[in-house]
Amino acid sequence: MPLKSGFRALTSIDGALSTFLSSFQPLARVETVPLEASGERVLASDIRAPRDVPHYDRSAMDGYAVAASDTFGSSKDAGAILKLTTKDAIESGECKQVHTGSPIPDGADAVLMLEYVETMGDSIEALAQVSPGQNIGRRGEDVRKGDVVFHEGRQLKPSDVGLLASMGFTEVSVYARPRVLIIPTGEEIVPRGEEPGPGQMNESNGVMNYLYVKRFGGIPAVHGIVSDKKDLLAAALREGAGYDLIVTTGGSSVGKRDLIAEVLEKAGEVLIHGVAIKPGKPVALGLVQHDGKKTPIVCLPGYPAACAVDSMVFVDPTVKRLGHMPLAAYRTQRATLTRKIFSEPGYRSYTRVSIEGDKATPMRTKGSGILSSISHADGYVITPEDTEGHEAGEEVEVTFLE
Repeated sequence: MPLKSGFRALTSIDGALSTFLSSFQPLARVETVPLEASGERVLASDIRAPRDVPHYDRSAMDGYAVAASDTFGSSKDAGAILKLTTKDAIESGECKQVHTGSPIPDGADAVLMLEYVETMGDSIEALAQVSPGQNIGRRGEDVRKGDVVFHEGRQLKPSDVGLLASMGFTEVSVYARPRVLIIPTGEEIVPRGEEPGPGQMNESNGVMNYLYVKRFGGIPAVHGIVSDKKDLLAAALREGAGYDLIVTTGGSSVGKRDLIAEVLEKAGEVLIHGVAIKPGKPVALGLVQHDGKKTPIVCLPGYPAACAVDSMVFVDPTVKRLGHMPLAAYRTQRATLTRKIFSEPGYRSYTRVSIEGDKATPMRTKGSGILSSISHADGYVITPEDTEGHEAGEEVEVTFLE
C-alpha cells in the first residue's frame, strides 16, 4: 500500500477518538472532599436531601403575617384594623411583623407586604387584601426530605454547592481526578534554564501540557526529559503505567529518531498512529500494559503548535472520560475572514486566527513548530475534511479552544 505522508493510512479524528476512548473505562476511584473543594467535581453517588428545603414555612417578603380572611374586603380607602402581637401564634384580628425568611407564626396563612400597610401605634391598617398562601414559602416547596437532589455523574456548579451547603452538607463523595504523567522526549531538547546549543531547544511541551491537563481536569506530573533511546523510553512508559494516563511529547512521527510508536508496540498496543488532522498528523494512541494493568497513552508530536492542537483534541476528551466529566463545550464566535484559508481535503484543519471585532485574520505561519502563532492566536477556524478552504469575506465559526 502506498504511503500517505509517511503513514500507510490516516484515521479520521472521529474514528480515532471512537476507537481509543472505547478501549478503556472511566476511573472507579472515589474520594471525599470538603464542600469548599467540590466545585467542578463529579459526584460519585446520588445525593438525597436530609431535610425539607425550606424546612419551615417562611415569609417571602418583609411585612406582616396575617390570617388572610381578616383582610378580605380591605382597600386603600377602607382597610381592616389588626392588632400587633409578638407571640409565636396569632389569633383572629391579630398580626405579627415578619421579615424575608422569618418563620410564619401559627394561625397565619399569608403575609401582607409593607407597601400595603399603615402603622397605627400598636395596630396596623391593611390597605389591601391577601389570599391564603400569598407571600409565603411553604416547607419543602424547593426540595422534599429524601428526594434526589443531584444524581451521580453531575459536575457541581457553584450554585449546586450552595444548595448542598443550605442543607447542611460539609463534604461530598466525588470521582478522583485522573493522574497524568507527561513525558517529554527527544535528544534535541534541554531543560529550561539551560542555554541551548546549535540544534537544541529548551523543553516547552511538558509545561504547556502540564497546564492543559490541569485545565482539562486532571492532576499532571512532568517526567524528566527522556532521550531517543528505546530502553529509556520503555522504562519511562513502565513508570507511567502507575498513572491513569500517559502523555508523551515528541518522537511520534516516522523518522529515524521517532521511536515512541515502536516502543509502545512492545510495551502494549498501538491502536492509532497517524490521524487526518492538520497540524498534528503524527499523533499515536494506544495502551501500555504493565503488571496486569492497561494504561491509555497519547503520543503527541514534538512540534509545539501540533502538540497543542492534538492535546486539546485528544488529551482533553481522554481526561474527561477517565474522570467521568462532560466533554468541554468550547466558546465560539461568528466572524468574517479577512484573508483566504487554504486547507487540504481529507484533513480536518485547525487554522489559527486573530479576532478584532467581527473580523478573523488567519495567522501567517508555516509548518507545525511555531508556538508563538498559538500564543498570539485568539481561536481556530476548524475546516472539515470535505471542505477545501474558505474564501476571504466568508463568514466562519471561530472556536476558542484555549
